Amino acid sequence: MSVIDKKEKLEALDNAKFDLELVVNNVNGITKDIKYADTPSNIYLKVQSLADEHGLSVDTEINDIIQKVNDLESAIYELVSPFEDKKREVELQFDELEMEISDEEYSLWIW
Repeated sequence: MSVIDKKEKLEALDNAKFDLELVVNNVNGITKDIKYADTPSNIYLKVQSLADEHGLSVDTEINDIIQKVNDLESAIYELVSPFEDKKREVELQFDELEMEISDEEYSLWIW
């Protein structure tokens, strides 16, 4: 592959890096919505109120729910991982190709 071809590929990789950065930011923005999801807490607070009125304890069940909601939140945040992995892969390809081009151009100057 010629240096010109490599530079064209490098530009394509640079564009891919930029696009993936936007996608990672977009996914992070979407997954942050889980932080503000209050449906589970609204439900268990209502149930706890009813349990209190009737002299019952649902503390164990509510603690289980809280743990599962935390687990769900963590799992949702992990949705970004494949995007970050792909971004790192493209960045590595970019860096390697950039170094290869630099080495080739340098060797042309030496001779």
